Formats: sequence, C-alpha cells, structure tokens
Amino acid sequence: MEIGFAERAHTRATLADASTLAADGMPMGDLLERGAVFLKIGAPLEPLRRMTFLYLSAGEDAAEQSAALRWAAGRMDFALWCTRDFAPLEARIWSSAALELKNHAYLLVFGPQPAMGGLRDRMPPDFERAIVLPLAHAAQGSAASDLQAGAQRLLGQLAADIDEGLAEDLDAARLLLHRCGQEIAAPKPEPQPEPSAETPVHPTPGQADRPESAEMACMVDLLSEPLIFLKRNARDLFEAMEWHDADSADWADEVLERCCQVTDGLRDRAADWPEDEGAARALRGLVDDAADMATLLQIEGGPAQAADAAALLLQLRSAFEARLVRPATPLN
Repeated sequence: MEIGFAERAHTRATLADASTLAADGMPMGDLLERGAVFLKIGAPLEPLRRMTFLYLSAGEDAAEQSAALRWAAGRMDFALWCTRDFAPLEARIWSSAALELKNHAYLLVFGPQPAMGGLRDRMPPDFERAIVLPLAHAAQGSAASDLQAGAQRLLGQLAADIDEGLAEDLDAARLLLHRCGQEIAAPKPEPQPEPSAETPVHPTPGQADRPESAEMACMVDLLSEPLIFLKRNARDLFEAMEWHDADSADWADEVLERCCQVTDGLRDRAADWPEDEGAARALRGLVDDAADMATLLQIEGGPAQAADAAALLLQLRSAFEARLVRPATPLN
C-alpha cells in the first residue's frame, strides 16, 4: 500500500488480474474484499506533503519476505523495519537485504520500553535509529498518548533526515559534475536598476493586488512535490554514473532512459500549472524544453549524452529552488 498527499482522499486498487478500480475516499470494505494486491491512497494529511509511505506486508516465509524486500528496494529512500522482538529469523532476512534498504534504516519496535534492553544487544549496526511505540491493542489512556508522541517523534526525525539526505544529494551531484569538468550554477536574477529621486517607482502589474507572500505560497504549492520527485529520482541517476562498469555500455542507456522518465513526469505535472501565473508559465516552458532535450540526448546515446542529461536535471532543480527562495535567503 502506498499513501501520499492529495487535496481530497481517493483510492486506486490493483487486483490480482492486473485490473484496477478507483474510488473517492479512503479504502472501504467492499473495495478491500475484492482481493486487491496493491492500494494507492491519496489523503489530505499534512506530513504527506513531504513524504510518501509504502507499506509492505509479507508472510512468515523467509523467501517471500526477501522477494518483497527486493521489490521495495528500488522504490524507497528510508526503510522502517517494524518488529516486536527482532527475532533471529528477522535478523537473517534483514542481513541478506539489498544495501539500498540499509542506507537509511530505522527499527520500529512495538512493545514496552524495557523490552529494548535485550534488543539493543542483538540489533545490527545497519539501523541508524531505534524507536519504541506502544502495541496497537494497548493504545488506550496513557499508552495512546505515548503512541501519538512516538509517531510525532518519528515524523519529525524523518523530516530532518529527509532534509539532510536531499542536501547530500545536491552535494554529490555538484561533486560528480565537477569531476566531469562541468560547473552548473543556479540561475541568477537579472539586475534591476536602482530607482533615482527623479524616477517614480510604480508597482509592476499585479503587484498591488497580489502580495509577494501570496505569490511565494502559490509557487510553494506548485513546486514542492515536483521538486521532491526530481530530487528523489536524481539520487539513483548519480549513483549509476558514479559506480558504473567501465566495460558496460548499458549504464548510459539506463541514465538516459531515467532522465526521460523524470522530465516526462515533470512535464505531466507542469501541464496543470495555471496559465495566468507568469513564473509558472516560464518554468513550464523550461520543463518542456528539458523534456525535448532529454529525448534528443537519448536518441543520440552515449556516455557524454548521459552526463549532459544529468546536468540538465540539475539545471531544472536549480531553477525550481531559485524560484522558491525568498529575497535575501540563500540557497541550501
């Protein structure tokens, strides 16, 4: 089950025969009784503006769980392993999991705080953090408030780690491009002439009836999700370029294909941006140009084109971030 942000709740279910069903609202009993194998849910919950959750359920069979982890490895940035005692079977399954899952991994223990004593002794070093939450059936009275506090602590820690991970992505991208001999700078605003005593200052069209704060809020709403989408996908691309096999020609094709997927995804998102917003219209034109360029680079193919495609994504990211920066606020 995948749950992400949406202004209005909606559910899309994929059944075992690959057919799909869609309905407004959260999943209801009649939909769940159809034997869905995957649910994609949109919910108007504030934390989901910054993160999407993928819930993976598997039985006790080790082979089934290992297969599920392989499927999830390429679809997530942070792994949350939920357990009651992290039994030896769980430890063996986790030890053989893909390294991508262990890059940012939390151990969520559902049980009383004292249970952590013996658990810490056998907890592998792959987990960055361990967080204890009360059992669901015990979530009454003080346990309920403990569960709420633990959930808020988890969300706060995730948000902080996401910020840190995104900053690391940008640093890695700039380092990689520097190694390739390329320098990508964030677009700089055009200098504005200083008003003189003789030159009256007139507000630009729309400035008087649309304050800067409202414009910024509009751009945040438009660009936040596309920017997160761009940043998340960029990490895999830069890793593919950094660790590619010099004797294999597939890595460049992989990078170019993924760049096209990212720019096409941004183009789909930009298609819904308002026509009467000048900044949004300019960024949509930039996205369209980038998507066309990514397609041309894919047609040409080759390592040099893959590096150009990576630089193209970084230019898009810089343009998005520059538009979100308030005056006198430096880029992260």
